[in-house]
Amino acid sequence: MHDEQDHRSPAQAELRRRLDEGRALARLDQTQLARNAGVGRGTVSKALSPRGGVPSVDTVTLLARALKLPVVELLELRRTAAEETGAASADVPGPGRPIGQWEPHDHPAGPGQSTSGAVGVRVLPGYVRREHDQVLSDVVAEAAEGHSGIVVLVGTSSTGKTRACW
Repeated sequence: MHDEQDHRSPAQAELRRRLDEGRALARLDQTQLARNAGVGRGTVSKALSPRGGVPSVDTVTLLARALKLPVVELLELRRTAAEETGAASADVPGPGRPIGQWEPHDHPAGPGQSTSGAVGVRVLPGYVRREHDQVLSDVVAEAAEGHSGIVVLVGTSSTGKTRACW
């Protein structure tokens, strides 16, 4: 499955290999993976094809999550592949990364303890909704309808800002 593009972009070949290996280990065909990731079958096919070009940040994130693969590592491979091929790398403008690329467990506050006592189970600490959660929810709903807005959430460390936004 090595072609000209593989030789021009080792990172893209590695990204494809890891996604396809994850798909095989999960015992999913491309249609099942597309359904699990919430993307089209063509999107999966292009992401796994040597001729498909560098997949978008969103595609890599959704496929990695569906396959339970390390999102950050695959996004780094994707970024390198975009640089190697000259593909547009401005999928993530500015500093930081979109919320869709974060896992709730990535927060420095860290995971809580499992209530069942299960070892290795990552759970988030309990969250109590507050008045500002409705304000945040309203702004997000407006944005989903095409009306932009901004909210600034201020608080000291571990007061629930990230959880409220999540």
